[in-house]
Amino acid sequence: MTSLHRHNRSLIYRLAATCLPLVLLCLAATAQPLASFDQTTRDMGTLLWQQPGVATFTLTNKSTESLSISRVRVDCGCTNVDYPRTPIAPGGTAQIKVVYNAELLGHFNKGLAIYTNLSAEPFNLRIIGHVAEQKAETTEQFPYQIGDYFLSTCNVEFDDVNRGDQPSYSILLYNAGKKSYKPELMHLPKYLTAHYDPEIIRPGRVGRLVLTLDSKKLQNMGLSQCDIYLSRFAGDRVNKETEINVSATLLPNISDLASDPNKVPRLRLDSTAISLTLNPKKQKATGTLLLSNQGNAPLVIKALQVYNPGISVSLGKRTLKPGEQQKMKISVNALSDYFKGRRRILLITNDPEHMKTVVDVTIHK
Repeated sequence: MTSLHRHNRSLIYRLAATCLPLVLLCLAATAQPLASFDQTTRDMGTLLWQQPGVATFTLTNKSTESLSISRVRVDCGCTNVDYPRTPIAPGGTAQIKVVYNAELLGHFNKGLAIYTNLSAEPFNLRIIGHVAEQKAETTEQFPYQIGDYFLSTCNVEFDDVNRGDQPSYSILLYNAGKKSYKPELMHLPKYLTAHYDPEIIRPGRVGRLVLTLDSKKLQNMGLSQCDIYLSRFAGDRVNKETEINVSATLLPNISDLASDPNKVPRLRLDSTAISLTLNPKKQKATGTLLLSNQGNAPLVIKALQVYNPGISVSLGKRTLKPGEQQKMKISVNALSDYFKGRRRILLITNDPEHMKTVVDVTIHK
């Protein structure tokens, strides 16, 4: 090779070395991302078996045109995705929620592809984690303990029930004992039936106590309450420790409320929540709410009940003429914390828009 050839080749290499960074810089400047996620992988940690977990990804539209998600592809049916169906404006953000059903024990690593109008290639996201039969922090998922068994709740509420409905409610039970356990609920009223899934819960496993309400067997409209009890062993007796409170609110038939659509009552309360301060000397808290009829027909209070026995409530009369108002007096005993369930007051009226009204009561000491 001549010295001239060697000189030309050396010159070409130097020019290429000089221009290559400029070319890469230009490509980087023109290839800005059209959209981005706060993270592409979410570690969901340890999930409890059969307790679905939720991972949230935040999507930002970095383009100059609206971004629309056309479809989402997931690895398997164990994952459900909730994503916005409306376009995301330039500079706007949206959340994509991924729900993993946690039906299989062990480690999971699942992907999903987000297809948009801005690119032929999808955005790839991933969720990872572990499904276990139990968590170290049993009090987080199961705050109520009965012997060796931990429950997700000890207060069951069947709200807004219509005559003929048969709603179900599941209580999760974790067996922290060393022996297999066959759960049984005692003192069930005629309107409740229980199903156990599985019938025998092995140590370290989670089962369900499924309660089903037969609303046709509820005797009274409004609130019905009862206490049922979880048997810890054969021959176990009823006591406060094993108590589970159950309430059901049966609504009136709307066809029976108003015969003339032009003449209807209208219930108005100045608030559906009241905060009371405990009087340490009297060991109770008292307060009032103003109730009025702003309709053009008589307002009838068909039921006035409390969810917690530590609360008392009274009205001067149960029928209010149009434009009439009166005070509802509320009193809470200091021992109301002894009773399970939330502090609430229930009103059932003939107002078609407010057949059921609930007032939440809180106490400050």
